[in-house]
Amino acid sequence: MSSPAPPEDERARRIGLNESVFREVNERLQELANRFELREEPLDLVCECGSIDCDERIRVSAADYERIRSEPTLFVVVPGHEVPDVEDIVRQGSGYDVVEKRAGVPESIARETDPRDSS
Repeated sequence: MSSPAPPEDERARRIGLNESVFREVNERLQELANRFELREEPLDLVCECGSIDCDERIRVSAADYERIRSEPTLFVVVPGHEVPDVEDIVRQGSGYDVVEKRAGVPESIARETDPRDSS
């Protein structure tokens, strides 16, 4: 019988799952923009932070979002919405920060829930 996950691992897992929901929403928004040939327009995305109650929006160019999404451990968040014990700010944009999940549970969850993963 395995022992329960440490509280910090369970918290990191919950945050990661919350973020994956918002990332999935943004993937659908990007698909719609592409379908309607709005590739040159900025994307109006939802913050991909770990707070399930967050409803803040971020404007990101399609090209920037594509660069961010090329790495499954990167997420786009409203400045100040990072969770310092599970992710680090790796870049700042105009009105948003790009965060990268730390190794361990946060990184694993990001990779497992990546909607672009074809494996």
